[in-house]
Amino acid sequence: MQDKVAFKQQLIEKVRHVFKTNTFQGYSRWKKTNYRFIAPARREYTYQWLWDTGFHAIVLSHFDTELAKSEIKTFLLGQWEDGFLPHVIFWGNKKILPHWAYIESKRSFRPHTTAITQPPILAIGVESIYEKDPDKEFLKEVLPKLAHHHRWLVTNRDEDADRLIAIISPNESGMDELPVFQYVAGFLGEDAVRLHWAYRKGDLRNYYHNYDNKIILKEDYFNVEELLFNCVFAEASRSLSRLFDEIGNKEEASYFEMMAAKTEESIIRKCWDEEDEIFYSLYSHAEKPARVKTIASLLPLFLDGLRGQKLTTLIEKHLLNENEFWTPYPVPTVARNEPHYHPKETPRHKIKLLWRGPTWINTNWFIVKGLRKHGYHKIADQIVDKMCEMVDKHGFREYYNPETGQGYRRENFGWSTLLLDLL
Repeated sequence: MQDKVAFKQQLIEKVRHVFKTNTFQGYSRWKKTNYRFIAPARREYTYQWLWDTGFHAIVLSHFDTELAKSEIKTFLLGQWEDGFLPHVIFWGNKKILPHWAYIESKRSFRPHTTAITQPPILAIGVESIYEKDPDKEFLKEVLPKLAHHHRWLVTNRDEDADRLIAIISPNESGMDELPVFQYVAGFLGEDAVRLHWAYRKGDLRNYYHNYDNKIILKEDYFNVEELLFNCVFAEASRSLSRLFDEIGNKEEASYFEMMAAKTEESIIRKCWDEEDEIFYSLYSHAEKPARVKTIASLLPLFLDGLRGQKLTTLIEKHLLNENEFWTPYPVPTVARNEPHYHPKETPRHKIKLLWRGPTWINTNWFIVKGLRKHGYHKIADQIVDKMCEMVDKHGFREYYNPETGQGYRRENFGWSTLLLDLL
């Protein structure tokens, strides 16, 4: 591959093309405003997703901070009055939406947003923008809205006040069919039809309860303190703390630093498994560990405060283990020695199941950022080099084969442009 400086310059132009191709705009009768946003892809994923918006903003901050700000502000137009941020906003005026849109929304003939959320990464995106464009008026506009959502999560999804946020659907993790959720659903087999049903039945029950969080968590059928979500919640709270400090709001800065520290402490203390020496997500009121090694098990690397033996063990025993996560094109979403590891794309004639082995650029972004935070630059660079090779050969695909680097599914996929942020 060509030298990295030339590669990065060419990459910026390719990223511009991806974002231009994936841009949707029009007039919303619902909000009585014009809208413009970057969707994850030109096909299928044609709405505005929460964490995709945050990732897009991070990438845009490198060459177009005004558009990055616009992405964040457009998404915040979909915020509910109580502070909740949905995982998808259905901009446009289509009368018929895909079936999942109705299952994941409150009862409506035409929902405008879903009733589930996603990892709250927007504050991290805002901080990335502010680092390049210190616009305090932008902060004053968006920070109260992001803080409102974080408080909503604590009020509605933290029953035991340990500051670990519960998710009520696999889709709220962003990693829909990760094997972790099989443990929650009680089906550990590999039959695609039964797997799909196992993942969907919780959403159907949520719909039956019209997404009443109090009832859903009380019934305890899908109640997961999921690692990725909570690592993002902790670090996004830190971003909020630093950003509130920038605009002189010491009270909010102190509150969100306390929030970040409490969530981080709970992750490190409660989710670490002494026997397997790795992190697991917890589920049910009993906080049972979902004992399957997935990419989520490594994501505490993203935490500022992971130190000492847990840090070195996570890297040396698991990340760099060729039987687990150190594949030719790391980092796979499921460990190689797990029965649920499937590195290839799901065959077209079968039900699509994602997050069951392939390497994704966005989860690699968390791993690389975490490694660099803790001084493991050589390992981080090795992963980035492999990411460059995958993108150079196969373009910005939705995900890649961790054994061969082959790109799969959607082309010009938005968050795969995160590679730019790591160069």
